[in-house]
Formats: sequence, structure tokens, C-alpha cells
Amino acid sequence: MPARSGLLLLIIFVVVAGLPPVTPVQAAHPTDLIVKFAVPQDTTDVVRALKALKVEPLGEQTYLVRLPAGMSVEWAGNRIRQHKNVVYAVPDYERTITRTPNDPLRERQWALGTIAAYDAWDITTGGPIVVAVIDTGIDASHPELEGRVLGGFNAITGSTDVSDDNGHGTAVAGLIAASGDNGVGIAGMCWGCVILPIKACLSSGRCRDSSVISAIRWATDNGARIINLSLGGTLASPALHEAVRYATERGVLVVAASGNERAEGNAPNYPAAYPETVAIGASGYSDEVTGFSNTGEFIDLVAPGVDIATTTPGDGYALATGTSFASPFASGAAALIMTIRPDLSGADVRCILSVAADDRGAPGRDGEYGYGRLNVLAAVQTATTYGGCPLGTPAVGGNPGFDPFARVEPPADGRLYFPETGHTLGGGFRAYWEQNGGLPIFGFPVSEEFTEIGSDGRPVTVQYFERHRFEWRPENQPPYHVLLSRIGDTILQRQGRDWTTFERSGPLAGCLYFAETNQSLCEPFLSYWQRNGLEFDGRPGKSYAESLALFGLPLSAPRVEETRPGTVVIVQWFERARFELHPDGKVLLGLLGNELLGR
Repeated sequence: MPARSGLLLLIIFVVVAGLPPVTPVQAAHPTDLIVKFAVPQDTTDVVRALKALKVEPLGEQTYLVRLPAGMSVEWAGNRIRQHKNVVYAVPDYERTITRTPNDPLRERQWALGTIAAYDAWDITTGGPIVVAVIDTGIDASHPELEGRVLGGFNAITGSTDVSDDNGHGTAVAGLIAASGDNGVGIAGMCWGCVILPIKACLSSGRCRDSSVISAIRWATDNGARIINLSLGGTLASPALHEAVRYATERGVLVVAASGNERAEGNAPNYPAAYPETVAIGASGYSDEVTGFSNTGEFIDLVAPGVDIATTTPGDGYALATGTSFASPFASGAAALIMTIRPDLSGADVRCILSVAADDRGAPGRDGEYGYGRLNVLAAVQTATTYGGCPLGTPAVGGNPGFDPFARVEPPADGRLYFPETGHTLGGGFRAYWEQNGGLPIFGFPVSEEFTEIGSDGRPVTVQYFERHRFEWRPENQPPYHVLLSRIGDTILQRQGRDWTTFERSGPLAGCLYFAETNQSLCEPFLSYWQRNGLEFDGRPGKSYAESLALFGLPLSAPRVEETRPGTVVIVQWFERARFELHPDGKVLLGLLGNELLGR
């Protein structure tokens, strides 16, 4: 019986011209201060103690205070913050643009901004993770790939000739691993990755199952951590499925394109439709699933797949369209995750890609977007603190296909239901939530209860809220039967910021001082901290210990931050919270639970 033939997925090449490079801006040590007052006043009252200062208004009772040469920013800030009407006095920091490579065709790579690749590159640009590209071969001498293509295998002839006589394989490899910030062409997802080229498809774009099976097994046995399969067909084969299982059972992540036959019947496409693979559909400029991209319950994620600038044989570049070119974005993102966490298996990385995706379409997983559109930044951030997959392990209900982040219908068992997020709250978590602050402190639930790896490394029932994450510990006496994550510390770690390097305020007059972190807590954050806390003794008001148990120690002094695009506020970080002073004078808690989930 002849083996099934598979068609390489759609590719459209259009030659593109070069664009001028962009040079990143370098940061400098701050030499001035930005000061805000609680009430309008004559600023000379505050700065009179400091000689030769120049004060420039910035609006909203805020001023730029220029310090003379040699005056310490830290010393001046401490002096000014002692004034009772000062909201904050923070260094006039310089910011840098996010990691923007100088590759001439970068501006044609619209997809990179959509999937947050630039911000992800501030964390990592990738290490020597081996990614196998099973395709038409690869032009190993292309300047974007040269020196990072391993010796490969020709699964058709059994030789080592992996030259690309079609162009498809080189295009896929460029999206995964083209060198970034090298002044040439484009930037791939993982600049430090190495490609393991395996030729399994003819110049016509056809690939026999026998060749693909040999290629998958060879890649698995020769060090591949990730296998990209931008190929497929509508006929299922137990032999091909067995090869996919061979790879995944050995910890390899198999990523496959969903196919381009939506208009021709939208049948499941294999190997993408096998449950062990990560099936990638194609999205367009507005995050919509394209009209050609196959859909169905087998879809895991979507990624941009229209007009994608990439590499072609002979040192060329082109625009490509199809799910073939959505799949490599996911493969490259997986390689970035493995760079940060080389200890993770393919199954772990698959989980991270899923929970970090930007939910699109119907809430939760759906047959068009899967878990959502790829978000590379959220994925690498999630990898830093990943301790186990939250998907598919319910704490209640017993459904093995359970997705704790999917909206649910109002329950009939008396659990509290929140239509705002489509989630429920009951039992010990509900009692704890209601007793210790409810919506203002914790926010709405954004998941159901489910089993996750806890802070002690053991499985534990958890539930996520807009501002927090609960762990159920019935062996402990209340209120410690529910543990609160060190969510402030965790978010800072994900952002690549070490709070131990932050400026220390030291003791300040009229403020509460914490010697453990050498930070002070001043108004208006101090009053908020003192008004709220866990309930220990049932007495009116909150004690120091109760407030400390809820929020933890301050990790930073007040600082100006953009908490989300277009929102700039004064924040102070704590072990379990982020206080935010908004322009209307209100103190709110940051939505750290949402940020922890990448939502």
C-alpha cells in the first residue's frame, strides 16, 4: 500500500526592499528629581533647604528639580520626602526603547509587535536550543543562518544533502532563528538557536509519510528539543501518529501547522490534529483567524501568518503567507522558553504557550483560536516561575478536559457566581475572600479551583483572582489555611527586576520604617496599608501584624511606572501587592493576578 502524500502548506513570495536601521538609546544614571506635592503650594518652601536648585513645572503639582553637579540624587530625595506635603520625590530616570533589532526589514515584520517579541527579547534572545526543521531542506549558507545550522539528514535519500530546492524550508528556518540585530535582513524569534535541518519533502512540496516518519525519529534521536512540521494532509495515519508519540514521549515538543484548506472543507490536518502536537493556526493583521486557516477542536494557538517577511535561498528575502509561517513563531517562542528553563519538557513548554496566550474569540479555549493568539513576552515571563501545568487538572468536578480559566455557567450548588468574569467562588476560599476584604482587596475570581504545584513544590488546590492567588492549606490553623502567593515578588521576577537592587528610602520622618528591606511606607499608602489586613483577632481596626500578613514587606520606595499601556501612576511594591496612587487621589491595588496569568 503506497504511503500517503502530504502537501506543503501555502506560501506566497513577494520580494521586499530594505529599510534603514534603528539604533537603541542607552540609559544614563539619573541626576535630577521629579517631585509631586499633595496640595498646591509655593515650591520654594520645599527646596529652600537645598541651595542652587532649579525648579521646572511639569503640571499636576509636579516639578522637575534640577540638582547641581555632585549633589546626590538619593540624599536630595530623602531631604525633600521629609516634607509633609510631598507625595513623592523620585529620580528623573531615563528609559530605553525595548530591544529593537537593527535588521533592515524589521519594519516589514509586523507580526513581531503583535506577539510582543520585542519585549520578550529584553528578557532573552535565545540560547543554543536545537530546533529541527523537517521540510524541503535549508540554505545553510544564508547570512541569517550561517554558523547555526547543524549537519542534517536527507530522509528521502538517506544522505546528508539537505540543500533546499523549493525555498519553503529556508523560509521556515528564518522565522525561527534568523540572526537579530546584525544589520542584515530580518530578525528571527530565537537569535541564539541552532537549526537541525532534515529534508523530507521534494522540490514539488510533496512529502511521503515514510520520509516524515524517518525525519521525526532521526530528529528525536539526534538532540532536537523542538520539531517544526510546516506540512500536513487530511488523511490520518497510525504510522505517522506513532512517530509523533515517539518524539513527545521523549520530551520533544512537536509543533505543526494547522493547514490552509478551510475553504476546501476545513478537514482536520495531520500531524497537527494529533493530540500530542501543538497545532498552530494563522491570524491576520487584526488578530482575526484567516479565511484559509483550518479550524477545529484540535487547534492549540494561532500566530500571525499573513505577509510574513522571511528568508529564501540564495541570500534572499520574501513575504510569505500561510499556516506554515505561523507555526515557526510558536517554535521560536518555545526555544526562548527552553533557553530560560532548559529543565522543562516539551509538555511543560506546551502548557506555558497555552496559558500565556492572549485569549481571542469565545472566552476560554475554542475551535478557532484554541487557547488564543501567541504572546511571546507572557510566555517567557511565565517560564521564570513555572512550577506545573494548571490545565486539565480540576480540583472540583472531575472532568479530565477541564480548563480552569474558561467561563462557566451559573452553578446550582450555591457557589457565589460572578458574571463579570464567568467564575465561581465557594467553600473555604469564599469565606476567606469575604472576611478579608473581598472585591477591593482580591478582585473577581478569574479561574475556578484547580490543582497546581504550590509554593512548597507539592500539588495544591489554588484559585486565581484579579489581584491575587490563593492556595488551600487545610492542615494550617486559620487564617493560614489559605496562603497568599508572594505575587508582588513574583511579578517583579517575571519582569526581570531584582527588588534588592532598588533604591532604599531608609527611615523617613512620619513614615513606617521596615528594617528588613530598609524601606519606609509613607502617606497616602501608609493609611491604606494600616486600614486593611487579614483578620486575626476579631477586634476593630487592623494591627501591624494583620496588615503585614496581607501585604507583606515593602520592596520599593514609591516610583513612577506605566502599569499598562497609557496608564502612568505612582506605585510601591510589596511582597504580596502593588499599591497604585491614581490621578484622582485614590489608592488601588494592582491587578497582579491578571498580570501573573498574562491576561
